[in-house]
Amino acid sequence: MPVDRLGGESERAIASVLMQVTDFPFELIVVSAIPLPGASKNRVKNVVESNRNPATRRNRAVSEATGEILAFIDDDATADPLWLRTACAYLDRFPEIECLGGPDPAPSDSTAAELVSETLLATPLIGSGIVAHENPPGIFPIQRPSDIALVNLFVRRVAFTGFDESVGYIGEDTALIAGLMRRAPVAYHSGVKVYHRRRPFPGPYVRQRWRYRVKTGMSGIKDTRISAFLVAGTVTLLIPALWPFYYIITFLLGAKTTRLPITWWPFLPFAFALHHLTYYFGILWGLVRNAVRSR
Repeated sequence: MPVDRLGGESERAIASVLMQVTDFPFELIVVSAIPLPGASKNRVKNVVESNRNPATRRNRAVSEATGEILAFIDDDATADPLWLRTACAYLDRFPEIECLGGPDPAPSDSTAAELVSETLLATPLIGSGIVAHENPPGIFPIQRPSDIALVNLFVRRVAFTGFDESVGYIGEDTALIAGLMRRAPVAYHSGVKVYHRRRPFPGPYVRQRWRYRVKTGMSGIKDTRISAFLVAGTVTLLIPALWPFYYIITFLLGAKTTRLPITWWPFLPFAFALHHLTYYFGILWGLVRNAVRSR
């Protein structure tokens, strides 16, 4: 777990791991730029790594780990009490599975602004398109490397090939999972759950999503869903007669997914519009930057 300082969310994340209900021993490795006071007293192994590249930090943590299964969680997430036990029991039962992930819903104490962000990510068909964010029930092989995320990820030590440090922040988990999927099945398990704090909507959420989608564009269009999204976005922007239908569709799908009170529902289509515009222009800007860089 990469951590810059103790306090607030990071302390809750650490506590949630230390309080895991298991019948086997485990170690918690926290990587920070400077030594964290009191870490050893709390049964935490503190590794100091001045490089803030998250891929570098996690690779450093793995180099210090002694277990057969590597579990990754972020410092703004809290693990369900049975997180470790459920994941390890599944991996013990199915040795052919080298990597496992699960859902990352927002915690129950989320603010309304955070729940708007969760709705935008979790709504099927028009949200993020990421299985872990949509939180479906069941256990099944994932179809795309982006279906699970580093905030809730288990990898067998023998299968771990390292995070690509040239990728850095955003996408280092997808690159690792893509490589693992070429060798063995990677699974999603709805019982392997962490609660991930969302960036509040609009400002922090939109800034984060912009960075993500610019990087998507800079990587080139490798997913037909991206092409379809850009085409649909262009058509919708150019034909105002479609805007009422956009409102109705986003209202119905968003209302079905959200945990917000009903009084918030009429505003969801406007949040989706900003969400989609951020994705649309972020991807296009990334494509432009990639074209300029290629020259």
